[in-house]
Amino acid sequence: MNKSVSHGGTADRAAPLATTHSGNWLSQFQKCLDRPRPETALFVSENRIVETYRTMRLRAFGKRRSGTLPTLIVAPFAAHDAGFIDLMRGHSLVQALGAAQGGGGVFVTDWIDARPDAAHASFDDHLAELNAAIDDLGGAAHVVGLGIGGCLAVLHAARFPGKIKRLVLAGTPMDTGIRPSLMTRFAQQSIACAELPDDGIVCGTQSLPPLTARQGQERAALETMQRNPASFARADLNAISAFEDWAGRSVDLPGRYARDLLTRIFAENQLAKGTFVALGRIIDLRTIKIPLFVLAGALDEITPKMQALSILSLVGTSKSRQRSLVAPCGHYALFLGAGTLAREWRTIAGWLQASAPTAQRPKVHTMAGSVSSKRP
Repeated sequence: MNKSVSHGGTADRAAPLATTHSGNWLSQFQKCLDRPRPETALFVSENRIVETYRTMRLRAFGKRRSGTLPTLIVAPFAAHDAGFIDLMRGHSLVQALGAAQGGGGVFVTDWIDARPDAAHASFDDHLAELNAAIDDLGGAAHVVGLGIGGCLAVLHAARFPGKIKRLVLAGTPMDTGIRPSLMTRFAQQSIACAELPDDGIVCGTQSLPPLTARQGQERAALETMQRNPASFARADLNAISAFEDWAGRSVDLPGRYARDLLTRIFAENQLAKGTFVALGRIIDLRTIKIPLFVLAGALDEITPKMQALSILSLVGTSKSRQRSLVAPCGHYALFLGAGTLAREWRTIAGWLQASAPTAQRPKVHTMAGSVSSKRP
């Protein structure tokens, strides 16, 4: 794959479904998985790398017209690469958002496997580079934070007010103390057993196992497609195969970053408690007053619905500028499920492009013919 342009393909990934009987379908499903795994992130849509930083590449999907506001997807830097945001046609968040952009363009944070020069990178380092990316996009953007990526987006909105114009959070943990989850339990157990990642480089799937897409592999793949197996065709099996390709790829993390994630976000709940310090400043979520849209999964075990929705009561955004939806699915189907993209994300895409009404003072003509204005 070219370093600066990525093309994907799904041809001949899987055999067509020959029968609707579960046993035969499962047999074909397994054949989809018996293929060599690619080592690099794959994106089905044409894209280009517009900037490269120490911890990430900034990828552009589609062309951006001058004077338009871009949409930046902040992918999670956890267990897997960013390939899931553009899995294949019908299962691509990039395409779902890009279809409604009107020239703004879609950009993605493609986090880089931790290298020796980034072995000690923390949340602060990743937040600083996210800020640099927004500056390089012109200093303002709509931002879509996915999972842990949403935590970085929230930190940015509070730490650098005015740069994020509209914020979408999907499956993002906020008040992790409001309800336990796979991640909160794992974090507490890791601390109790003194098994936190060290300052070196660690494997994401090993240091943050609850975030891996391998848990309940078959169920996750089926749910992601959001379709009855009895009606599956070649495209559905191709999509499952692409999902499993992605789930089989892990990323390496800086140990300090992984430790920050476990302790500060999940175990100590610093974001909700107002004790999180980012780039030398305590983060007060009440300072966030921008339009906010929250998407949660009713069946999400990684980020339970209440954790995701809790941000609505923590920020300073007025209720009239808040929106939320709860999709009938689990964690990964929030981002690439066919039904979720067609329903919930279509609504979100429209919301991102909506302009806030601007109050204009009506012109009043005076006796002398001059023009003045009064508030209505």
